[in-house]
Amino acid sequence: MTEDRRPTSTGGATFWADALHHFDAVRRWRGLAMDGMGLGPQESAYGIVMEEPGVRLRRYDPLPASGPAVLIVPAPIKRGYIWDLLPHVSVVRRLAAEGFRVYMTEWTEPGEAERDFDLADYADRLIGKCVSAVSRDAGSARVFLAGHSLGGTLATLFASMHADRVRGLVVVEAPLHFGEDGGALARMVAEAPPAATLREAFGNIPGSFLNLVSVRASPREFNWQRRVDMIASLADPRALKTHLAVERWTLDEFPIAGRFFEDLIERLYRDNQFSRGLLAIGGRAALPSGLAAPLLAVIGKGSEIIPPGSMLPVIDASPADRKLVLDYAGDVGVALQHVGPLIGRAAHEHLWPEITRWMWEIVRSEEPGRSA
Repeated sequence: MTEDRRPTSTGGATFWADALHHFDAVRRWRGLAMDGMGLGPQESAYGIVMEEPGVRLRRYDPLPASGPAVLIVPAPIKRGYIWDLLPHVSVVRRLAAEGFRVYMTEWTEPGEAERDFDLADYADRLIGKCVSAVSRDAGSARVFLAGHSLGGTLATLFASMHADRVRGLVVVEAPLHFGEDGGALARMVAEAPPAATLREAFGNIPGSFLNLVSVRASPREFNWQRRVDMIASLADPRALKTHLAVERWTLDEFPIAGRFFEDLIERLYRDNQFSRGLLAIGGRAALPSGLAAPLLAVIGKGSEIIPPGSMLPVIDASPADRKLVLDYAGDVGVALQHVGPLIGRAAHEHLWPEITRWMWEIVRSEEPGRSA
C-alpha cells in the first residue's frame, strides 16, 4: 500500500501562513531597496508623545503657537506616512501650514501579545488614549479626527461613541455601510469562509494576504489602473515621482491583529452591524445616530472597493447639524486612486483647501459671540 503523504489541512494552513508572513518580509526588503534609490517617503519631523502596545502617538513639528488639534487615524494595515508621503503632497504639512496642531495615531506591528486585540481595542481604547494625550498636550478638550479607508472606519466608530470629545470628523473613502452596496470587497467577504478559520491558521493576518484579497476583489483598482497611471505619469516628472513613492509605500506590509480581523469581517463586513444600528463595542453602543459632531465625508465617485453606497447611508443617518460631502474624481500620478484624496495634485489644489476651510469655520463658529 502506498503511504498517503499529502499534507493535512492544518499542515497546509501552516505552510501558507509561514509563506505569506515570509512574503511580507520580502516585500519590505524590496521597499528598502527602493529607499536606496531615493524613492522612499520624505516625512516631516515629529516626536513621540505617547506609546503603548499597539500604538504610538506622533506629534508633528513645528507646532503653531496655538491652533486646533487634529488627530489623523490611518488604516492599521499599511504605514501611516501616506498622509505625509512627499512635501508637495503631504496632508500633514498642509494642515500644519493652515495653523493646525497635527498628531497621528501610528499603529505598531502586532505581535503575539496583541493577537487578541479586537475592535474595542482599535476603535475605542487605543484611539481614546491618543485623544486623551492630544487633549493634554494641546490643551483642548475636543479634537478633530481625520481618517482614511479603514482608519476612517475606526475614527467614525470612535466618534459615534464619543461625540463630546470630537470637534469634527473628516472621513475619507472609508467603508461604513456593507452588504450589497458596500463594494467589491464587501461582496467577496459575504461569500468567504468564517474569519475564525483564517485567524486560527494565520494568527495575526499577514499584510500580503490582505493585499491578495484586495487585488482579487478589484483587479481594476489594484492592478490595471496602476499600470495605466504609470503610463500616464511618464510625461510628468512630478506625477511620476509621486506614483513611484506610492508604489514603494504599498510594499510596507503590515499584519493585522487576528481577533481584530475577525471582528472586522464578521461584525462589520458580513453582518453590517454598524450601519444597521446593532453594533456594541466594549459595552457601549456604536451607532450612526451617535455621529453628532460636525461631519465631512470625501467620496470616491468611481471606486469599486469603497463606492458611494458604502458611505452615504451612514452619512445620511448622522444627526450632525454640520455635514458636508465632497466628491473626489481622481488624479494622475497616484498609482492607486483609493489613496488619491491624500496625495493627488488635484486633491491638494481643490479638495484639502475646502476641507481646512470647513474645519476653520467650525472653530470660528465656537468663538464667543458668534452663532454656530
